[in-house]
Amino acid sequence: MRSVPSNLRKGCARIVNETLTGPEGRRGRSGPGKASARLGTKRQCFACGAKFYDLNRKPPVCSRCGAPAEPTAAKAEPAAPASTPPSPAAPLPAAPPRARSGARDWTREQAAAIDKVGRWLKAGDRQVFRLFGYAGVGKTTLARHVAEGADGDALFAAFTGKAAMVMRAAGCVGATTIHGLIYRATEGADGTPNFTLNEDGPAARAGLIVIDECSMVDEDLARDLLSFGKPILVLGDPFQLPPVKGGGYFTEGQPDVMLTEIHRQAADNPIIRLSETVRSGGELAEGAYGEARVIRRAAVEQTEVLAADQVLVGTNRTRRAYNGRIRSLSGYAEPLPVAGDRLVCLRNDRTKGLINGGLWRVETLGGMRKDFIRMTLSPEDEGGRGTVKVAVLKQFFEGTEGELAYPLRRESDEFDYGYALTVHKAQGSQWDHVVLFDESFAFREHRARWLYTGLTRAAKRLTVVR
Repeated sequence: MRSVPSNLRKGCARIVNETLTGPEGRRGRSGPGKASARLGTKRQCFACGAKFYDLNRKPPVCSRCGAPAEPTAAKAEPAAPASTPPSPAAPLPAAPPRARSGARDWTREQAAAIDKVGRWLKAGDRQVFRLFGYAGVGKTTLARHVAEGADGDALFAAFTGKAAMVMRAAGCVGATTIHGLIYRATEGADGTPNFTLNEDGPAARAGLIVIDECSMVDEDLARDLLSFGKPILVLGDPFQLPPVKGGGYFTEGQPDVMLTEIHRQAADNPIIRLSETVRSGGELAEGAYGEARVIRRAAVEQTEVLAADQVLVGTNRTRRAYNGRIRSLSGYAEPLPVAGDRLVCLRNDRTKGLINGGLWRVETLGGMRKDFIRMTLSPEDEGGRGTVKVAVLKQFFEGTEGELAYPLRRESDEFDYGYALTVHKAQGSQWDHVVLFDESFAFREHRARWLYTGLTRAAKRLTVVR
């Protein structure tokens, strides 16, 4: 490569300097005051962290990533018209406007959100920040970026073990359940674990706590989480179904940021595209959409149902029928649980660390006494967790638990077969391969929200049966 003559190098330097400071800024012509005035105010970008002079631009814009240094509130946009059903060959939607390329490729909306979260952390005047958005807008990616710049350790958690696994897969290192984050397990006299608030645990030393799927958090759990006094960034999707009972503590308030623009990479995902169609009032057309399919019931194959990570349905009646059928096809002839059976927890029990919707496998059976089936269970979605001993009235597996007297029912742990789950019970969890039997007709005004929630339980592969 040819070297540049020294006189040309000096000329280039002069041109660059005059671009920033003008001729007066050169050494010997004036003091440093005029040069600083032309450079403007020194700032730090909340989006990418770069330090820069704003060159007196109005409004100031980061010279590295293009994010606005002082974003103004976005004007409300008119509601989108109902979309038409996508076809397998439908073109992808246009990507939203993006900030100029830099260390990160944020949309304008995302950059403004990061700025607002950064201001909240810096101010320290509120404990909770609500970052909400639809599927595919990049909530977890933004939260991970914010965590990287937080003072002290940032901890990630979700209500269910399955949701925590999804967070870890998305790069949220060390993500765990909220119970695992804030409670301590001790062994009782009978070997059963008991959970109490771990006041000296990791949450007590955190600089920031990030909670995903926050709609599942009820008041008791939220208050224990808030008792540590740490800043909490909660992530949620307001279009998902509201919990049947108990949850929703963090979703009762209005979001501090509401993200609506689908991220460019997510726009290529057929599951996200189908969910957007449903959210905007459209209907799902039959066909193949990459790793997603919409088919009629007559086209369902037993092999695909058995190979799915999770089968989802709408009503408890369908759930019981499909659980019985799947157990039969899997070789389980006994009407009551046997070793290897998959169970779902139906009621929270904080002292035992049982979470409503958690999935378990039967390790061993301890026999039946007064209609109570005694079992040792191992968690399916919490790898580091030990086993737990439970006693469940047999009526829960026979579908007659509704006939139990309340005092007797309260004595029982509550479990049922977990091969097929209702979408309500599946909230807060996600699986790679889902078969969804569309029973949205049963939910009337919540029809679209039910279907949207079911679609977004799938991470990689989805079959919708209509």
